[in-house]
Amino acid sequence: MRTLGISSLVIIMIMAALLISGRTTTHAATEERVYLPLVVRPLSLTASYLGGPAADSLSAAAFDSAGRLLLAGTFPGYSPAGLSPVTFPGGGDGAIIRLSEGGGRVEAMARIGAGVSDMEVGATGAVVACGDFGVAVLRADLGALAWSDSPGAVSRCAIGPGGGVAALVGATVYQYAAGGGAPVSWQVAGTQVADLAIDDVRGLVFAAGYTQKSSALKVAYLRAYGTGGAPAWTDYDFAAAAVGAAGLGADSEGRRVALGRDGMLYFAGFTDGGNAIYGRDPQDIARKLGGAELISSDAYNTPSNISGAKSLAWYGRFDPDSGALERGQWLLTRLSDGKGNSISIRAVDAAADGALLVTGDSSCCMQGRDTMQLNGVTLGGYEGGEPFALLLRPDFGARQLWTALAAPGTSAGGSPAAAAALGADRLAVGVTFGPRSAAPQRGLITVAPLQAAPAGLTDGYYLLMPRP
Repeated sequence: MRTLGISSLVIIMIMAALLISGRTTTHAATEERVYLPLVVRPLSLTASYLGGPAADSLSAAAFDSAGRLLLAGTFPGYSPAGLSPVTFPGGGDGAIIRLSEGGGRVEAMARIGAGVSDMEVGATGAVVACGDFGVAVLRADLGALAWSDSPGAVSRCAIGPGGGVAALVGATVYQYAAGGGAPVSWQVAGTQVADLAIDDVRGLVFAAGYTQKSSALKVAYLRAYGTGGAPAWTDYDFAAAAVGAAGLGADSEGRRVALGRDGMLYFAGFTDGGNAIYGRDPQDIARKLGGAELISSDAYNTPSNISGAKSLAWYGRFDPDSGALERGQWLLTRLSDGKGNSISIRAVDAAADGALLVTGDSSCCMQGRDTMQLNGVTLGGYEGGEPFALLLRPDFGARQLWTALAAPGTSAGGSPAAAAALGADRLAVGVTFGPRSAAPQRGLITVAPLQAAPAGLTDGYYLLMPRP
C-alpha cells in the first residue's frame, strides 16, 4: 500500500503556501501581497492498551491511505464509547479497528468472524481480512464488504498492488482476482506453510515455511508461484545431504514473507543455531554469502559465541522476479556474559524507501536493555518473551530503533509483538499483552493513551510513533 504520509502533506502545503504568497494584485502604483500561515501538525507518540475485560489479542496492523492505523484481532465484547460497530454476517469476536490519525480515538470498528487472523490494506485502500470465516475484502471505510469467500479457516491472507488476493488454508493457496470470483487453488509442497504474499502485477504468489528433510532436520523454504500455481522459483529447501555436507545442521524455518512498498520481497526465518543455511546463497548452498549480501555490523547481528540450542532470527530482501537475495542479516540477543541468546520474529513490514520494521518477542537481552528509554522514559526490567520493535535503515547497516515496551517499575514478559506497520513517516507495533502475574508485576508503557490500563488478563496494545 502506498500512503500519503505527513511528509507528503507538508510538501503539498508548502507548495500551496508558496503559490498563494506569490499572488499579487495591482491597484494603480501599489502591490498587495497576501501571506497565509503554514500550519503543520506533527505526529506524537501514542502508546495504549486496547480492549475489554475478556481475553483480547492483536494479530495485524496496517496504515490506510490517510495514515490512520488499522488493528485487527479478537476483541470479545469490546465496544468503544460512543461508537456503534458495523457487524457483518457471522460477525462475533473478530474485529478490525480504525484509529484516528494520532491514535487517540477509535473512529470505526467492523466485527467479522470469531477472530481475525490476518489483515492487509491494498493500494486503493481496500482491506483484506481473514480468519475462521474465510476471506473478505472490506471497503476502505470498513462500512461494507466488497466481496467474501469461505474456502475454510484462513490463517494468512494478502492483497497485491493490483487488488488481487491470496489466502492460505492449511497448505492450500487460494488466489482471487481483484473483485473476487472463483479462486484458483493449489498445494504448497513442504511440511508446513507459515505465510504468503502476493504481487498480482508480476503475477506471482510467494509462500514461506519449512520441510522436514529428515527426522533431525528442518529446512526453510521461500517459493514463488505463477499463474495457476505453476512453480516460478524456489529458495533454500536444500536436500538433507547437501545441508549435512555443508556442516549446516541447525533446523531452520520460514516464518514470514511480505511484499514491501518498495516492490521488493521480504522474508524472515528462524534457526536453532548459528550453523544454518542463511549464510549461503538461497539458490546455491555451496556459495557463502559475501559481506555486501550478509550485513554484519556488531555482535547482535553476528551469530558467534553461542552455546546450546538458541532460537536465532534472520531476515532478508529478495528480488521477487528471480528470488535472488539482495541483502540479509542475522538477529540475536546477548546475555550479560556475552553469549548469544534467542529472539523470534512475528511480523515484518517494509516502506517505500526499503526501511524494514521487525517485531516479535525476545529473550535476554537486547542491546542497551538495562538503560533503555522510550519517549524519554526509562523502561521497566527484562522478563522472558518481552515484545520488541526493530527499525532498520534501508541498507541494513544501522538500527534506527530497537526497543522493548515494559512500563517503568514492571516487566512485560509473555507479550509478543505480532503486528507491524511501517509508513513513510510513522510506524506502529501491535502487541498481545500477556496474562498479568503477581511477581513480577507486568505492564506496557503508555503515552497519551486511549486506554491507560488493561481491562482484562490479556489485552491488545499498540504503539504509534513517528519514524526516527
